Amino acid sequence: MTRSRHLRRCTSMFSILKKPLFWQPSLVEFTEPLRVGATFKVRLDRFPKGVDNAHIDVVLSPEFQERARLLTRSVLQHEMAENQRAERSAAPEASDVRAMQDGYVGMMELAIDKARRSSRPELIQLLQFATIKFLLFLVIDEYAHLRSQLQKSLEMRSKQSSSRSVALHEQLVDLTKEEPTLLYRVSRRLFREILKLEDTHLSKLRKSVFGQAWQVPRQLLFNPLLKIPSLWADEQLMHHYSLVCTDKDDPDGFGLVNRLINELFSDYLPSWTWPLEHSPQAHVSSRGDNRTMALRQSRDEGVQVGFLEIEMMLVSSLQGKEYERGLLSWLDFPANLERIFYSTRRGAALDPDHGASAANAHWSQGQWPEFHHRLLKRIFREVRHNGLERRILACNAAPEIFEDLNGQVPVRIVCRYLEGVIPRRDMLRRLEGVSPGDSARVMSLLHRAQTVIHRMSASHRRPIVLRFLTDFARFRRDLKLAYRTHWTMNRIRLLERSQDIDLSRSNGTLHEFLLRDELKPEQERIRAHVIVKADLRGSTVITRQLVKRNLNPAAHFSLNFFEPINRLIAGYGAKKVFVEGDAVILCVLEYEDKPYNWLCVSRACGLARKILLAMDEGNARSRREVLPELELGLGIAFCDQAPTYLYDEDREIMISPAINRADQLSSCSAMLRKSPPCDDSTCGVEVLAPAEGEELTEKESNDRLLRYNVNGIELDAAAFHKLKSELTLKQIQTDESVGGECYHIGRYPDLQGTTHWLVIRDAPVRVWENGAPGAAEWRGRRFYQVVTDASVTRRLIGVLDRLSPDRGNKS
Repeated sequence: MTRSRHLRRCTSMFSILKKPLFWQPSLVEFTEPLRVGATFKVRLDRFPKGVDNAHIDVVLSPEFQERARLLTRSVLQHEMAENQRAERSAAPEASDVRAMQDGYVGMMELAIDKARRSSRPELIQLLQFATIKFLLFLVIDEYAHLRSQLQKSLEMRSKQSSSRSVALHEQLVDLTKEEPTLLYRVSRRLFREILKLEDTHLSKLRKSVFGQAWQVPRQLLFNPLLKIPSLWADEQLMHHYSLVCTDKDDPDGFGLVNRLINELFSDYLPSWTWPLEHSPQAHVSSRGDNRTMALRQSRDEGVQVGFLEIEMMLVSSLQGKEYERGLLSWLDFPANLERIFYSTRRGAALDPDHGASAANAHWSQGQWPEFHHRLLKRIFREVRHNGLERRILACNAAPEIFEDLNGQVPVRIVCRYLEGVIPRRDMLRRLEGVSPGDSARVMSLLHRAQTVIHRMSASHRRPIVLRFLTDFARFRRDLKLAYRTHWTMNRIRLLERSQDIDLSRSNGTLHEFLLRDELKPEQERIRAHVIVKADLRGSTVITRQLVKRNLNPAAHFSLNFFEPINRLIAGYGAKKVFVEGDAVILCVLEYEDKPYNWLCVSRACGLARKILLAMDEGNARSRREVLPELELGLGIAFCDQAPTYLYDEDREIMISPAINRADQLSSCSAMLRKSPPCDDSTCGVEVLAPAEGEELTEKESNDRLLRYNVNGIELDAAAFHKLKSELTLKQIQTDESVGGECYHIGRYPDLQGTTHWLVIRDAPVRVWENGAPGAAEWRGRRFYQVVTDASVTRRLIGVLDRLSPDRGNKS
């Protein structure tokens, strides 16, 4: 081993010494004829996170899902029957295939139309990745369903000890053994049917609408590695790639070839393609370990087994930024290697199929043929020195022999025998266990193939080596693309439960891809909302008084508080959020597509005012009947975005910061209410700031202000500013106004089109000092009150008329 390393080091040093003596192309000269594509950018980060705050919530058409499920089940049963050579199962009906295809086309057409109208082509990306994820997991689910059915049937039959139970047991064993084959064949069939649509009608449609046929590169969506259930599924992998790098017993197979090909072209590749052991990150293995552990733990979140295997292979060989960012070099286009290998007549002679490319050489430099000759010599030398040539030849011959043997011997075992890893005696022992009566014929066939490889001339070996390197470049690229696709799919959560769908839809985070006949009236999109909280004062005392008189407190509160509110909310477009004891919380929503109704604060103020007027009528009735009168405090808070929702079974629960704010505004300080300046106050609302350094003896609000709110309505600053955008408000300062107090007056329409006057008192926050309100606080904060006193409103209307004589007085 030491001698070999010494020879390699000497060879490398000799190459360095020879470099100045032999011409080689510059980086620009070498790469100019080669193709390099742009890095594809996944734009799913433009979508909001779903209700789990981790994934993008997606629902595919239920009709498409059902059609795809029926087709998958039919294909799976047919493939199982064909594989087991049992009684022939009817192939899937053409109508079933068309139904699934029509469902996909219908979803895509509506998505294209929606993406065009909203100028969001990333919707197409989301649909394509979501569909591929759905199909991959559908195949796995249907296989598990079929296996479960067979298991249940076997358990039922085994109690009867019938011959049918033996057949079922054999079926179950075969099904388990052939799992990779079945998953691959069914996935391949589904992908093929979708690809037919993408390559024809849908790509043309997207081209006409967006000027680009593929919003997601074809290789990302229809990568062979997505259909193959595992990197160790040799019988499926060999249809697409060489088996050299995927021997489960040789975890460094991929890394070895990757290092070799990077060393061969190290002068012409970007530094981020260099093998991991040569990069600055070489010894930072904890990152890969942590990522692998995270993948293991997130299997239930939709990570495929194949994703974990791909991640592990890439983490051990490539720099993270290359596959995580999807960076592309000329090495990611296998045709570039073919162009290099067969760029001269010497190279074309290795493979007659590439003679045409030699005649049309892409490198015109006179020294290129000699450089090319040295490059090929070095390639063949390095392949031999790394012990790869025999393995490449064995893996090249093994698939054909595997087919000749009708799959009697696993193709990996064939590879290892042809390579010389498994001795003849051990192979005979294996064959006796697999097919005892046919072992001599199989051994003879294997021996002839091994002899052919052993005696193969250099002129036959070299084209196979070059084809393998081209094949490796394709495998390396597809690993990176498959990683990118799996990573993207893992950001998507396909919702199935109706509760999850309703929750995500309510919160405006659901992306639905439906068929035209599944469309419902589009849910109105909420742009803002207002919370109104009505809080009863002294409900405990009133309850005690009524109980003492053998009266029903519930009936009293219902008649004078809850029922009047219920009668009023519909007329102002409000809805009840919830009732908490002696308080009611209401909400007025504002929708994107109804700008003529962007009056949520105006109507919330009108509703609050009506609630107080209705309570006054109830109190007049209570005075006549000598019953306790009710007092309220109301708070109105505005939020410039949609609320979020939770669901407790079927009950919708609103979450909004405006709820807490309205709760503060509707509160009343016990200290202020008992104080002489406020105990007989008729103004309804006062907001005061504690004196500097004074400790509050009661619960503080977030703004550290004290509130007096009895039969008053306080509006928060955000709501007042929104109100000014809704209405034309005239500012009026009366003779009675003191300390910078003023009023704002305007008119708003209710849902029936009737206009109403609205008056807002705009007053400074004063300091509470020595048990009394003092001067305005130094910060200049103000509070806003909805005026309910009819005499004040009439007086201000009169002032407004005097200021504008030509104005009609319509109240």
